[in-house]
Amino acid sequence: MTRTAGSRTAKNRRPGKSGSGREHLLDVRVRRSTAKRQRKNRALRVVFGATLWVGLAAGAVFGFHAIVDKFFLRNPEYNLRLVDAQLDDLMSRDEAMNLTGITLGKNIFQIDLGAAEHALQQIDQIENVAIQRDWPDKITIKLTKRVPIAWLARSDSGNLATDHTLLLDAKGHTMKPYRIEPDYWRLPVIYAPDTALIQQGDILAVADLQAALDLLAARTERADSLLEISSIDITKGYALDVIATDKAHFTFAPQDPAGQLDRLQKLLVNCRDNNRQIESVNLIPKKYTPVRFQLVAAAGAKPIEDRNMEDSH
Repeated sequence: MTRTAGSRTAKNRRPGKSGSGREHLLDVRVRRSTAKRQRKNRALRVVFGATLWVGLAAGAVFGFHAIVDKFFLRNPEYNLRLVDAQLDDLMSRDEAMNLTGITLGKNIFQIDLGAAEHALQQIDQIENVAIQRDWPDKITIKLTKRVPIAWLARSDSGNLATDHTLLLDAKGHTMKPYRIEPDYWRLPVIYAPDTALIQQGDILAVADLQAALDLLAARTERADSLLEISSIDITKGYALDVIATDKAHFTFAPQDPAGQLDRLQKLLVNCRDNNRQIESVNLIPKKYTPVRFQLVAAAGAKPIEDRNMEDSH
């Protein structure tokens, strides 16, 4: 039996081929649509979650500020009523309050303690300062002042009433006096070639100053010392020229101030016991100490000329 071409074509055609293609395309479109919808849902959830957290955070911040404002910043229980000022006798409580801007009646949480401390730290004579709140209505101010032991002046200033005059503490810290106390005028004066070099930390200038401070410290440690220092001139560098309150002159080496003071003490005791007055002493030589004495004229007699002599100790 002869098969026609049309019958062969129908036999060889794969059943369902065109239908399955359409189903495949439909399935791809459905999955793509589903994925797109899922991405949108996830994005919406993320945006919603972020919005929710931001809203909660904003609400918490707003609520916190409202609570702080109501119970602390606007609460009259926290209005400043007492200022405990421990000022080391440097200034009065009113002065400290004016300098720091602290006022009675103001809410203690609205007072900037950092700015108040900074204002006091600008005063050279203040070494340490601390300000704290003491609930509910008190602020405590504590400061420690630098204790001056000498004046620092330029050697050509001639007096202390100049812009180049500063106070010195035992560490060599220079400071402008906040208030000049009567005792300050009895402090010894250290004369330097240029006080600005010391303020700038010049090595040689600071070394010369340190030698003078060491001498003052060694003198202070000797409660029985007969030497009362009026001034120290450090302009030479290799020696310290000291003038005592009785106008006697003493020359010290920059090193070993304690040893030189020991030798000088023996000499001063000897002079005191023998009613002799020193004009000048050179303490740099260690074995023989050159000494010049003043000769005191008898009562009613003409002044006797001074003479030089050397004494060994």
